[in-house]
Amino acid sequence: MLMEYIADELVEVEFEGKRWARGVDVERIVHVERVRSVKLLPSWDCYVMFYHPRELFVSQNDRARVFRKLEGNAPVLLINGVAGGVWEQRRKGSHIELRVHPFSHLDSRHKQLVREEAASLGEFLGTNVDVTILS
Repeated sequence: MLMEYIADELVEVEFEGKRWARGVDVERIVHVERVRSVKLLPSWDCYVMFYHPRELFVSQNDRARVFRKLEGNAPVLLINGVAGGVWEQRRKGSHIELRVHPFSHLDSRHKQLVREEAASLGEFLGTNVDVTILS
């Protein structure tokens, strides 16, 4: 068995239950720089649909806003890898209106990252995007 072959290199770590890691990697894992990101994920996105355990992705209070019975999942505002809100878009003439409904207050840095992500979406779609961030 592989585990027996490398047993002298492994240490037991606590992460969502007991897991194993190579001892030489533990220090790097503990001190890794966290990724900070804001993304606008569409409905039916596989990251959202298959994220488990779901309680680490979205709180019980906000779960129904993300996972809507027959409609599939709502478009999700992803902040640092977890659900930070939902969003909707509407085409208005030659541009798109995007309305973001965060689950909690967004600071100015996160609001700017939302606007940048929306601009990137507009570039992909070949149109301008107007963003409204609601409270």
